[in-house]
Amino acid sequence: MPNRVTNAGYGDRTPFLTATASAALRAEIDKQLDQQVLEWYANVPEAAHLEGKNVDSAYYKRHLIETAWRIRLLRVAEAKALVEIAKRSPEAAQVWANYEQEEMLHDELFIADLEKVGVSREQFLDTEPYLSTKLLSGYFSYLLDHEGPLGVVAYSYLVEYVNVKLEPKKLQALKESVGESNIGGQINHSHTDINDDHPGEVWAAVRHLLRSEDDIAAFKRYLREHQRILAQYFEELYLDTIAGAEKQPA
Repeated sequence: MPNRVTNAGYGDRTPFLTATASAALRAEIDKQLDQQVLEWYANVPEAAHLEGKNVDSAYYKRHLIETAWRIRLLRVAEAKALVEIAKRSPEAAQVWANYEQEEMLHDELFIADLEKVGVSREQFLDTEPYLSTKLLSGYFSYLLDHEGPLGVVAYSYLVEYVNVKLEPKKLQALKESVGESNIGGQINHSHTDINDDHPGEVWAAVRHLLRSEDDIAAFKRYLREHQRILAQYFEELYLDTIAGAEKQPA
């Protein structure tokens, strides 16, 4: 009788991309992301606020709150992604599990920085995440249910690549505006991304999940879609803090 077991990662596990082809595709993807960064600064100026000299206190605090919530909510979805990845590629699952292990508790780094600027853990827990954050978490669930884990992993590659590229500039600005002693959690988070080569780690998982030219095209689309969703967050953050304060009567 035939074995009825499927979805155990025992299909053809030969990577679709050779090591050389993977490196070439990654360079192509990184070039796309560099262009997306330029478009980001042009189209989402609200996101560059923390790189300026005068940082709005409400914007900064709410951004830390939302970042911690995003890490926690997305880690739940990304843990679910591990199940789907394991069904397709044990090699990708091993990489993804290690990446999640390194990132799982990083929300606590941002909560620690919140306490340094007067926001207690209780205040953080009493603050409901923005709709844009809930929608991003919901998009992850949609992807896992209807398109597969590649789109979830694509988000991490986008975020890790951009963080390694832009975070040092932002942190240097925050050292001057907020004070280096107040951003230790964010510095530690950035050091992990850079020193542990999180973009490279996520790409290793991506390589094992790409099985066709259609997958490559989908991956590129996911990167653009995630950037659009991230823009919604920064617009919501700006309207809730800086723009909201400007509308209030003197």
